[in-house]
Amino acid sequence: MLETWAKDDDYAPGRLVEQMEAVFSDGTIHPLIRALWLPRLRDAAGWIEQQVAGNKREGRTPLVAEKWGSTEFAGVTLGGRADRIDRLADGKLGIVDYKTGEGPKNKQVAAGFAMQLGLIGLIAEQGGFEGAAGKAAAFEYWSLARDQQTRDFGKISSPTTGKYAVTEPEAFVAEIADQFAKAAAKWLTGNDPFTAKLSPEYAWSDYDQLMRLEEWQGRDG
Repeated sequence: MLETWAKDDDYAPGRLVEQMEAVFSDGTIHPLIRALWLPRLRDAAGWIEQQVAGNKREGRTPLVAEKWGSTEFAGVTLGGRADRIDRLADGKLGIVDYKTGEGPKNKQVAAGFAMQLGLIGLIAEQGGFEGAAGKAAAFEYWSLARDQQTRDFGKISSPTTGKYAVTEPEAFVAEIADQFAKAAAKWLTGNDPFTAKLSPEYAWSDYDQLMRLEEWQGRDG
């Protein structure tokens, strides 16, 4: 719905909410799910519309949405799909990643476990996204979850602001690029073996059973 709103409706106010209500009323959604989720998502969609409209009034314009881009970096082809890239009022780029829940914590980004915003910025800076090239200077997670302080739906956070900020916005792409280059040199173009649960506090548990983790965990060597 966000992609259609961007590409077909050109971010027209009201259209995102209309699309969401239409999708939830086409007979394919269970009535209970519709009753529980539509009011929340309607509020979240309205919030996104207000944010985009406010940005436009301040000179910030969306350039591309759901756009694939790629570039050659650190000996590999680095590719990614941008949820949205904006042209800021000063001509630089704003990288936006939509989240249904909370965005990654700054500590996770600093530790190298959430590089997406920075890598999308890197691809954009190297001209990998048609229609969206330039210096990236804003990096934002647009969360559709409820803000725990205001209790309203919708929240913008950034790894370059707030507590435990990774670095200044102007240096963020370089920081993430350095993290990626070191990782690529070890595991992609280098000879280091892949290690499961290298940092358990940040690792997903989805594949523990598949890798038979409990059979070998704790066996040194």
